[in-house]
Amino acid sequence: MVHDVQFTCCVIGTMLALAQGAPAQPPATAAISGRVLSEDGRTLHATVTLSFAKPRGFPSPPRRTSTDTSGAFTFTRLSAGTYALCVQVSAAEPAPANSPFVDTCVWPSAQPPIAVSAGQQVAGVVLTAPKGAWLQIRADDPDHVLPQALPAKLPALLEPELQLILKGPDGLYRHARFASNDGAGRNYQVAIPLKTAVALKVASSVADAFDQGGNQVKDTDQIGFQPATPADLNAVKFTLHRKGQ
Repeated sequence: MVHDVQFTCCVIGTMLALAQGAPAQPPATAAISGRVLSEDGRTLHATVTLSFAKPRGFPSPPRRTSTDTSGAFTFTRLSAGTYALCVQVSAAEPAPANSPFVDTCVWPSAQPPIAVSAGQQVAGVVLTAPKGAWLQIRADDPDHVLPQALPAKLPALLEPELQLILKGPDGLYRHARFASNDGAGRNYQVAIPLKTAVALKVASSVADAFDQGGNQVKDTDQIGFQPATPADLNAVKFTLHRKGQ
């Protein structure tokens, strides 16, 4: 028992000595503030997400804030480091029907990372929300291989019967979102950036997909897009038939 007490005291003493000898971490007093604007300079209501651009050790979870009526946002109590910012514009913001705002938390952004030192106050950051184009996808389903009941806006990635996968120039994958259905099939859509190479892959666990020319679209095939303007992007249509037929 005496040896156990002596050992415990020794361990506690060592930990206290190490803690006292470790350099104190500077307080998290830095800040980043700015505004979210459209490409034509209009203030936007949006959600701004901040995360470490170069996380060390266990990365901190992203922080989010909403802009005020003037499009302004502020992140306070930041430690020194390099941060990435991205923008998700509110769906309530008006935009041309064929030119939605692109979610820069999903697609690559031209916004460079922001480095702050301990206690630094970085103000005047302007985040520009880029316009993109709607990629409309129609899946005809004459064999009724897809489930008929599907909640609106359900991501395609949750449904093995049909996955519409988009790959950007950064090598990451996104999924087109369900928009609506009818007795003959489904409609999907996704806002993609302009002047950016995007590839679409179609995968299904229950059906084979065929393009409008009757050619089978294999899950290894990639349909490429790189629209310069929204008018350059045509809707994609394919037909599903039960596997083995």
